[in-house]
Amino acid sequence: MISDEELVRRTLSEGSHHFGVLIQRYADYLFGLGMRLTLGNKELAEDMSQQAFMKSYTYLKSFDPQKSFKYWLTGIAVNSFKDLIEKENQYSSLKDTNEPSYTPRLEGNKDFFTLIKPLTKEEKLIFTLRYIYDYKLDEIGDFLDMKTGTVKSKISRAVEKLK
Repeated sequence: MISDEELVRRTLSEGSHHFGVLIQRYADYLFGLGMRLTLGNKELAEDMSQQAFMKSYTYLKSFDPQKSFKYWLTGIAVNSFKDLIEKENQYSSLKDTNEPSYTPRLEGNKDFFTLIKPLTKEEKLIFTLRYIYDYKLDEIGDFLDMKTGTVKSKISRAVEKLK
């Protein structure tokens, strides 16, 4: 199997058809991350995944091979999620209250979504990255542009809320 780093190198030197392998490799991962971050909103999870892949391709030259491609892609996905949520919040006040609202199909993740329901959006994001995807505190801090101590305290507060 060709490494992610080699596929990035080939994409940059030989053409975009090599990037398709990276998309196939990480599509399910990004969609799963998106479903958890959006609490089961399939459309928003798909948008986040697509946006993350488009941005990663656009900025592929800035990829640092010292870090894993998955780590780099996750950072882009987290930022895409934050951008989409910000846009959604911007337009939510314009919605007609008589319009039907979206109810996510929680399927196999119902217990997880019920567990994290009391958390804020930021706490849900940090909790998911830490306990579902096993990212280290400093990695989460990198994704969210926070100090490691801040991430640690936010996780602590989130866990206290869940007790």
